[in-house]
Amino acid sequence: MSISNFPVSTTMTTEQALASVQKQAKDLKKVIVVGEYDDGDLFIQSSRMSHAEALWLVERAKTHIFK
Repeated sequence: MSISNFPVSTTMTTEQALASVQKQAKDLKKVIVVGEYDDGDLFIQSSRMSHAEALWLVERAKTHIFK
C-alpha cells in the first residue's frame, strides 16, 4: 500500500485540495472526505460503502498519519 500526497499541505486551500483529488477520482475505489466548517462542525461524505468499510478506511489512514 502506498500513500499519495501525505502529509497534507499547510498552504493548500480547500478548493485546491478537492481539485487535486478530482484529478485522481477515476483511479480511486473508495473515498471519504472529511472537512470542518468554521464553527467546528464536521462534514463527512463518502462514496458507496458500509459503515464498517468506512471505519476500516479511516483506521487505515489513521495509522499512516501517526507514523
